[in-house]
Order: sequence, then C-alpha cells, then structure tokens
Amino acid sequence: MTLLEQITADYKEAMKAKEEEKKIILNYLLAQIKNKKIETQQDPTDADIISIIKKEVKAVTETISFLEKAEKNEEKEQELFKKSVLESYLPQMMNEEETENFLETMIKELEITDLKSQRGMIMKKIKEEGITTVDGAMLNNCINKKLSQ
Repeated sequence: MTLLEQITADYKEAMKAKEEEKKIILNYLLAQIKNKKIETQQDPTDADIISIIKKEVKAVTETISFLEKAEKNEEKEQELFKKSVLESYLPQMMNEEETENFLETMIKELEITDLKSQRGMIMKKIKEEGITTVDGAMLNNCINKKLSQ
C-alpha cells in the first residue's frame, strides 16, 4: 500500500468514525498532495508525499512555539494533535549515531576530500536516491561537528 493509499484510507476511516479534527487534517494533507500532482503533472511518489508532510510538520512546529510564547494552551493542544497525526506518516528517522555512520559512508562512497566545499554532493545524493530517513538538520549538525574536529 502506497503512502497516498494509506492516507486516503485513514481519511475515510476518520469520516466513518466522525473524528472531525483528524478528518480535517487529512483532508488538508490530501489537498496538498493533489496540488503537488497538478504542479508536477504526475502522481507524487512516497518521497514527494513525505517531503510535503515534513514541510507541514515544520510549519506546525513553528506555530506551536508561537502559541507557547502567547500561552494559548487550547490552540497549542490542537496543533500538537495535528503534528502527531502528520508524524504518524513519516518513516522512522535516523538517530544521531546512525546519521554520523551514514555521513561516513557517504563521504567514502562519494570520495569527498573537502567536506566544507563538497557538502552539497551529499545532499544531492540524498535527494536523487529519495532517502527519507535522514533528518537534514541533524545531518548538517554532524557535518559541522566533523568540520570542527
């Protein structure tokens, strides 16, 4: 079952179970996926859908931080629920140790000699291969840590 099929099935299930909040979240997500399909003129891949979800999770996380500062707890709870629903469709991300090992493997595989000037090659390879389990921010931190050694 593709990720799109899973999201659609969960949307239908939320409708049947009268879970309004979840239904609204999934409906919005399906609309974003449909927009991507229109934009690219082809069915989005699981990697495309994961990218959409990550973008939405990032936006929700920013909203949560603003709501925390404004002390709007009810709205914050709604956003936390939205984030948990969206994150349920993301693959398990690599932890820091796995990310460091992945970075070492990529450096050897791509024969990188100057990490500072060739770091873009790693990101390009990740995008080309559709690797969705690497957290970009964590990878960037690992690269910076390696550069400071």
